[in-house]
Amino acid sequence: MTAREAWNKTWDVNVTGAHIMTTTFLPLLLKSRDPRLLFITSGLSSLQASSDSKNPKNVFPPAGLPKPLPFVGYRSSKAGLNMVMVEWAKALENDGVKVWSVAPGLLATGLGGDTELLKRLGAQDPSIGGDTIRRVVEGERDGESYRSL
Repeated sequence: MTAREAWNKTWDVNVTGAHIMTTTFLPLLLKSRDPRLLFITSGLSSLQASSDSKNPKNVFPPAGLPKPLPFVGYRSSKAGLNMVMVEWAKALENDGVKVWSVAPGLLATGLGGDTELLKRLGAQDPSIGGDTIRRVVEGERDGESYRSL
């Protein structure tokens, strides 16, 4: 897969797919008694945190080449998803829909490959992320709607 194909696939899944799915199911969402819309984002998508030279997740390489940019496609796509959340939150505010971007944290799922490596890097059990999402769905974070959690 070329770099362009990888970027396109990442943005297609994380941004375009979320937007199209929201558009498709919006009529059903609006029929709900207590409508909630969650976008699953990442803590790696924060522009402020990504600019912090003290953040160990950030890479500030020395002068010269090559320039490693780990996860830049993923990080930027999740930042794009956060903007999609903001736009949907504005569009649905007068419909009473609560909207969030939820970052479940670094989790030791099979999606990243080696779960043991992920655990050594500080990844938590996937149930932790599931509990975060559950609390939003069940209303425990209603006061924080229209934000990234």
